[in-house]
Amino acid sequence: MVAIPAIADPTIDALRAAVEARAAAEEPRTYLGMSSIGRPCDRELWLTFRWAMPSPYSVDALWRFEDGHRSEEVMAARLRLVPGVHLRTVDPRTGQQFGFADLGGHFRGHCDGMVTGLLQAPKALHVWEGKATNEKKHADLIKLKQKVGEKNALHEWDYTYYAQAVMYMAYAEAPRHYLTCSSPGARAMVGVRTDANLDLARTLRDRAERIITAAEPPPKLSDNPGWYQCKMCQLYSLCHGRAMPAVNCRTCAHATPEMDGDGRWSCARRKRDITKAEQLKGCAGHRYIPKLIPFAEAVDADPVANWVEYRMPDGRTFRNGDPAANCYTSDELRVIDPAMIGDAGADLLRTAFDGRHV
Repeated sequence: MVAIPAIADPTIDALRAAVEARAAAEEPRTYLGMSSIGRPCDRELWLTFRWAMPSPYSVDALWRFEDGHRSEEVMAARLRLVPGVHLRTVDPRTGQQFGFADLGGHFRGHCDGMVTGLLQAPKALHVWEGKATNEKKHADLIKLKQKVGEKNALHEWDYTYYAQAVMYMAYAEAPRHYLTCSSPGARAMVGVRTDANLDLARTLRDRAERIITAAEPPPKLSDNPGWYQCKMCQLYSLCHGRAMPAVNCRTCAHATPEMDGDGRWSCARRKRDITKAEQLKGCAGHRYIPKLIPFAEAVDADPVANWVEYRMPDGRTFRNGDPAANCYTSDELRVIDPAMIGDAGADLLRTAFDGRHV
């Protein structure tokens, strides 16, 4: 059967473009999230924390996130209909969402709420999270609740959600977690309760500290580019491709997340703290963390002159540094075809006209 071509809709096309533009304009999260600490790959978490790839999500993924947020509001309103259930989605001490911070403010989490009065355990304090998933994942949770029991279902269903729950219970000093999961549009709901696990919480905190303080990217989850978890990762092109990371302070060798203060970063070159606005913008002194350059290996460096020298597999060398000293800026390295590095004609034009690769 011949496929029927889709009929173009310029309004929907423009809508999708507007969603992408809005996502690109949003500033990245400044911290490593407790909601992601259960994900399998240290390198993915490190690259995200270091702002290596801004706004990696597709429009469809962004719409799923939006559906989840709206479904959360519906689930909260429904829970409040039950006599005796007391759900708080705002911390009365701050007037904002319940939040937790550790490791110098670089490790943070925000839970959907705190609830008491559940009919299953009226006196116990529970951290509450509302999740919205597709129909299959929703049905899987119902089956697992029946198969392995309510208290084990979250762990077997989604380890990342389980790790998030464990962290929130630990920081909230709550003995239990209550997750309500809905299908799209909140048309069906299922709930599962989970007990605290302080040993795992400590292990996950230690993992977060290793990732936050790592000066260079951790090992890949797999060196096989065909590994299924890698192929599904939004950062695949940075790990297994030739893509270069974004140019900002967090991908710069001079920047360090400090473990005192509240999310403080410092620049060794400027010898001072750097604000979030400065981190996003970067500066002319940006020098890539050497392990982030996929097509060459660092072989030399001069901290005073602020350059790093690299050797490519074919023996060619180049420097990431000041173009006045015949080096390539980080902005150039991000866009240049590696085959053009050291090209005599291109270098002559750069020198004669003070040009740059763009």
